[in-house]
Amino acid sequence: MIYRVLIAVTILSTLAGCAKFPSTPPTSGKQLVITLRVRGTISPINNDGDPGALPYRYYFVAIDNDNDNNTGPWAVSDASKGGNGWATSDDAENSVGMTSFIRYDAANPQGYLYRVLPGTNFLNTSPPNPLIQGGVIDGGTTLRFVVDFSQIATDAIPADQIRNLNINFITTNALPVGGVFVPGREWDGLGPTGENPVPVDTTGDNFYQGDNGDGHAVTDPDLDIIYWSVEVQTVSSR
Repeated sequence: MIYRVLIAVTILSTLAGCAKFPSTPPTSGKQLVITLRVRGTISPINNDGDPGALPYRYYFVAIDNDNDNNTGPWAVSDASKGGNGWATSDDAENSVGMTSFIRYDAANPQGYLYRVLPGTNFLNTSPPNPLIQGGVIDGGTTLRFVVDFSQIATDAIPADQIRNLNINFITTNALPVGGVFVPGREWDGLGPTGENPVPVDTTGDNFYQGDNGDGHAVTDPDLDIIYWSVEVQTVSSR
C-alpha cells in the first residue's frame, strides 16, 4: 500500500561527484529524495560464494516524465516483454514510458542518472550525470538518491512544468548479452509483475512509501525490494 503525507522542507547538503563527471549538478529549487531498501544488503558484486550465482547485481530507479500514468515504466519479467532487458513499457519500441533512470552497480558507484534519448527500447541514453547526492546508507541495506528536477526534465516538460511522475524500482542480477537474456536471471520490481510504478504528485511537498509486500518472489535477498520511498522536496537556495 502507498501512503502519502505532507512533509516539512528539509535542507540537504550535496556530495562531490565522481572525478570524471561534473561535481555540481544544476538546481531548480525542487528535488526528489529516493530510497530503496532490500532484504539483504546492497551488493553490486556477488561475493556470497555461490558458484552458481551470477556475478553482478544492478539497482535501478526508473522515472517517467510524460504525464501519462499508463505508459510505464515496468520491470522486464521475461524476454517476451521487450525493452532494454530490465525496463519496458506500453511502447518500449519507441522508448515511450521512461524518460530517465538512476543506475547503481559496480560501474556506477554512488549512482548516476541517465536520460533516455529518442530511439528504440530505451537503449539510446545520455552520458551519466552525477546526482545531488547518492550512496548506500543504513548499514548497507538501503540506497538513497537526491535528484534535481532539472535532471529529470525533458524538452516537452521542463523542470518548472513537471506536475507528476511515475517511478519504479527495479533490481536484477543480469542484463542481456547481445540482446539475449541470461539463464538464471533474477529480478524484482514494484508489484507482483513489476508493473506497478508509483504515481507521484509533484505540485507540493509530498511523501510516498511502501513495503512491496506483494512484489515478485526473489530468492536473492540482495535483490529483494522490501521498502521504498519517494519524497518531493522544495529546497532553499541559500
